[in-house]
Amino acid sequence: MFTIIYSNGSKWNGQDPDSIDKLIEILSSHIIEESFFTSYRSNPYESEKPAEYANLCPIKKNEEGNTIFFGNFEELSHVFRIETNDQDVINKLSTAIKNNKGWKLYYEKNLVKS
Repeated sequence: MFTIIYSNGSKWNGQDPDSIDKLIEILSSHIIEESFFTSYRSNPYESEKPAEYANLCPIKKNEEGNTIFFGNFEELSHVFRIETNDQDVINKLSTAIKNNKGWKLYYEKNLVKS
């Protein structure tokens, strides 16, 4: 199992990122930006094909099957990007993000309907 914290908090070059517990604390009191719940064109360079749109969500699986958590907040600069395959971390962060007011405000609103 592994967890890589690429960024967590507005840090200067060389400063250690904040802990996952600090991110969970911030998720409980600050709204994730709406831009992290918007749709995007999934094939922007394939002009020959019809446009296909996908959902941007702060919880994603990558090609290796690891979970990526990413985002920032509306009134606080605290960018985060974390990759993990640790189920405990996945459960904690998924719950915290889904309980965030931004999820409640923007997830369904910006969901691409098939």
